[in-house]
Amino acid sequence: MKRKLLGAAIVGALSVCGAVAANAQDYTDSYRLSRAPDWNPNAEFGNCHLRISVDDRATVRLQGDQVIVHTRTGKRSYDQGSVCTQPLPRAPVGDFRVTANQARGRIVDVREPDPRNDYTGVIAIDDPQPGYATYDLVVSWRNLGAAPVATNEPYPFYDEARACQERVRGEFLARNGSDAYLEFRGMAERSDEGANRERIAGRAMAHNRDESRFVSYECILNDRTNRVITADYDVRGPARYSSLQ
Repeated sequence: MKRKLLGAAIVGALSVCGAVAANAQDYTDSYRLSRAPDWNPNAEFGNCHLRISVDDRATVRLQGDQVIVHTRTGKRSYDQGSVCTQPLPRAPVGDFRVTANQARGRIVDVREPDPRNDYTGVIAIDDPQPGYATYDLVVSWRNLGAAPVATNEPYPFYDEARACQERVRGEFLARNGSDAYLEFRGMAERSDEGANRERIAGRAMAHNRDESRFVSYECILNDRTNRVITADYDVRGPARYSSLQ
């Protein structure tokens, strides 16, 4: 059975009007970037391997450890699971470059991170052909502020939440199709569970090309070793037309 977007039951002339309205909208979606096996925020050189699905025109912004996809026209563009070796520094970088491993259309503009754009790398994509295309891009830079990490430096706050989210993301992708992805929303809640245990919980949106549904997730971590002990998620919302699990 063909998968359908939840709640979409538009026929006849209404479907034409709906398509026109959807095409006139624009969307901005933010995604937390995954860490590559060689993740090192203090390495001299860093890069992000971006995989973005684009239908017509989109602008991709790389800021810190997030990629922000702005759909300008066409169907909603989305991230397919981009990974980085370090966050883009919130400071001047050198040798900022964008290389296209796969690009059906054109990269029409690239802007380097600088103080005027709050150290954000910007890539504008124009894909005039019908349907989605995957843009496989490598963004690289020289980290001018690279410095050794002290061995006794504690883990920052966001590392534990990220570890939970990456574990949840892995379990979600293992149970769903290749076009599914998770978009984590807001700050995760943290609570003490005693005996070096910490609970991290939050919300996300699960997407594929046909539908979107809310997801709640939680993890139990050992807050002494920053190891994820358990991770679980629950897909919320109506079950009708659901292909996400």
